[in-house]
Amino acid sequence: MSVTLTARDAERRDFWSALCPQLSIDGDAVAVPAAVGATDPLLVTLKREGYIRVPGALPEAVVAPIRDAVSTLFGLGIPLPFVFVYDQLWRAFQGLSDFLTAVLGDGYRALPDFWVWHVKPDESAAGWGPHRDRVMPTLDADNSPHTLTVWLPFSDATPLNGCMYFLPAHLDDRFRQRRWDGPDNTLVHNLQDIRAVPATAGTLMAWNQAVLHWGGRASRLGEAPRISAAFEFQRADSPAFNSPLLDPGRLPTFGERLGLIGKQVLQYRHMYPLSDDVAAIATSLVERFMPGVAPVGDSPSVGTAVSF
Repeated sequence: MSVTLTARDAERRDFWSALCPQLSIDGDAVAVPAAVGATDPLLVTLKREGYIRVPGALPEAVVAPIRDAVSTLFGLGIPLPFVFVYDQLWRAFQGLSDFLTAVLGDGYRALPDFWVWHVKPDESAAGWGPHRDRVMPTLDADNSPHTLTVWLPFSDATPLNGCMYFLPAHLDDRFRQRRWDGPDNTLVHNLQDIRAVPATAGTLMAWNQAVLHWGGRASRLGEAPRISAAFEFQRADSPAFNSPLLDPGRLPTFGERLGLIGKQVLQYRHMYPLSDDVAAIATSLVERFMPGVAPVGDSPSVGTAVSF
């Protein structure tokens, strides 16, 4: 089943509330602090490997309603970033504030860069292809990040439904060279260095934005779709890597969410097919709710990504 999303529907709270009544818009949802544990060992791993994985960070009570909502939008043919109209997506990332403060420092900001995936267990489906989130310098000499991508799986991510793959930073010559751009920036010299990183629902995964990574090809042998979302963050003392920067502790208004969602649809359109109708709706939302603020071209945060 699919629906034809109209510009009028996109701006109606009652439309979204009826689609996913288990979620709220400007409601009383609260952020549940993530069970991350000691952060010092995570920082050591992040600097060496380029990524971290913390199973069980978010409870099933947090991830299940979001998983159901993404499945609903996917089944109706509605662009998945629209699930960010709901409070629960924002609250899930707010629950990571202690971890993000440990990595990025006090006053860290949220970038207007987020996305949502529903990867079917089917050979025709895959996550985003090999890329580095940013090809500009975003690391200190010891690999402490100025920006961070946080990825939350709401269903189990396995090698059969497109889990994440990494070229660990300490195995990547580019980290030694401090060079992440260029036409060969996704080249892997030793295929045995590639690491598959499956994750159970509710896992916290995060990586610096120079590490080479991608979502795998799914398979009909997979048991369920890979449902996930990512959000990007940066240090407060760094220049803005995209605009407008967001206060991660404040829930955007419904209108602000619509403008931000429209921005995502437009700035990531090089990663997936985008119909003229959806592009027009996204453009309308940006112009109406983010006038003069957000560019509508390709995202400056994505380097030489390849989509399938």
